[in-house]
Amino acid sequence: MKKFIYLSLIFFLLIFFIFIFLAKDTTRKIGINYNVFEYKIPLYLKINDFFNRHLNYSYLTDQINKEQRNKEDIIINTSKWVYQNIKKIPEGVEVVDHHPLTIVQRRLGVQSQFNDILSVLLVYEDIDSFFMKNFGKTYHPLTFFKLNNKWSVIDPYYGIFFINEDETFASLEDLKTYNWNIVNLNSQLIKSSEINVLFFEKFQNYDEVIDHYRKIFNDIQSSKQIDSIHIFDRGGRSYTQTPLNRLKFEIYKLFNL
Repeated sequence: MKKFIYLSLIFFLLIFFIFIFLAKDTTRKIGINYNVFEYKIPLYLKINDFFNRHLNYSYLTDQINKEQRNKEDIIINTSKWVYQNIKKIPEGVEVVDHHPLTIVQRRLGVQSQFNDILSVLLVYEDIDSFFMKNFGKTYHPLTFFKLNNKWSVIDPYYGIFFINEDETFASLEDLKTYNWNIVNLNSQLIKSSEINVLFFEKFQNYDEVIDHYRKIFNDIQSSKQIDSIHIFDRGGRSYTQTPLNRLKFEIYKLFNL
């Protein structure tokens, strides 16, 4: 009887301390027009929101790719969904940087946010992915993904990717050696007449587009370099959205691994 009382007491004390811990305030950040604000919420609510986002990502990727069978099609189809469903932010509309799911909920994003949400969705499809924004002196967000042990890139903001002479995803090594062509998300070669439509008059002609991406690819990391970088240091937030990876990330931060 005494043992039961002691165990019951320990159990209720444990529940009490867990409740106190979860009721503690923690901070959350939100960026509005590139100004970052902090506000407090209870820890239990932050945890609840995290699992809610996780379920949303899982459901969304299941819906996007329910008819896809191989990873190449999943990569293109997911990119196409982002390109078609996330709109460029019009002038005068606030830029909100909160969680990647916010991009889906608003159906609006700037260039980096297109890559942010695409890389997250690809990781939920069990495809290694992250994004980077700066290449040398050039700012141009790109999504990196790994297929068949090769890293490649895709540009969801403009709805394009790169193929090699074998008409497969151009590897980073292909990109560095100029073995690439630009195709749209229907796998069609880009024509000079499409430049203004795709790139919103950012470039005057096809040669300018080629020169722009060549500068980026000259400064891009090699596959070997990327593989040597810890997943949490590669770029973006793609690897920290699943519960298991988030736990690994917190341990990684705690012990400075």
